[in-house]
Amino acid sequence: MVRQLSTAVDIHLDASDSTYRTGAAVRGHVVVTVNPYDAPFAHNGITLQAVGSVQLALGDSSVGILEALFSSIKPVPLLDHNLALAPAGRLPEGITRIPFEFPLTSASSSSPLFDTFHGANIQIMYAVSAEVVRPVLRGGSLSTGLCEFLVETAVDVDGSRAVSGAAPLHFEISGEGQEFGSGGGTLHAQGLDIRGCLDKSACFIEQPLTGHITVEKCPARVLSIDLELCRIEGCTTAEGSNVSETSVVQRTQVADGNASLGLEIPIHVVLPRLYCCPSIQARTFSVSFLVRVMVVFASSVPGAANPVAVRTLPIRLVRGDLTE
Repeated sequence: MVRQLSTAVDIHLDASDSTYRTGAAVRGHVVVTVNPYDAPFAHNGITLQAVGSVQLALGDSSVGILEALFSSIKPVPLLDHNLALAPAGRLPEGITRIPFEFPLTSASSSSPLFDTFHGANIQIMYAVSAEVVRPVLRGGSLSTGLCEFLVETAVDVDGSRAVSGAAPLHFEISGEGQEFGSGGGTLHAQGLDIRGCLDKSACFIEQPLTGHITVEKCPARVLSIDLELCRIEGCTTAEGSNVSETSVVQRTQVADGNASLGLEIPIHVVLPRLYCCPSIQARTFSVSFLVRVMVVFASSVPGAANPVAVRTLPIRLVRGDLTE
């Protein structure tokens, strides 16, 4: 016996990558596939809802004060559209496509739209859902559930100027202030000199983070040189209390094995979509970023942990226009 598929409803967005710029129109179709045994398919109307919000989503490492804040910080609504796509009626057997369109504009003048962002504690998400309304006695309503789409903000003109005028970010790593532990005896005794540069302290989120690093003096064997991209997520309560948490977005290995002294090693890090966004400083929350340059050395003491030298560099991410 061949099992018949049940009647289903789905959403098809016109954008192949489900990505839209603020101010644009989001277009697509609600697709209802009616099973022959259900035809004609009676319903009480077909609706579409588009929502967007900023929410505090506690990560596994969030304890104490962030848990307390969870109950006091409300989600920030960004987008809210409700559309009636079709009145009550009947749908024939087969596929019915119902077009929809709504503007990607903020639900409140006091809260602009932000880029889609999936952080450890802050989530900025946009989604659409469609529902074919039916009485409970006829099997109940059919819904797609929330279908996420991605939002990119308009070009930041002031931020673009800041990127154009940003100076190179030079840095040095020495033994001073480093916690090498018991395995870093030679590093403490004979000194360390590693120098490098990020091409800009502010960069476009669409472009890679570039620069170079050079090991000038190093008494220990280098095992690897890595760059950690970290996000700093902060929130503010109604009482004015501020709290932030730093988490690692990605770690990129720049060099593997012992680096030759004086050799300029290039830095090229592609920024991951969704897990980073243009730097944000809003009334109730903030998202900023930093880079940790990490140099791992071979331990001078058998069995001891490998010593690590770290240099932290703040960076600003900006939405740019790369079509020109």
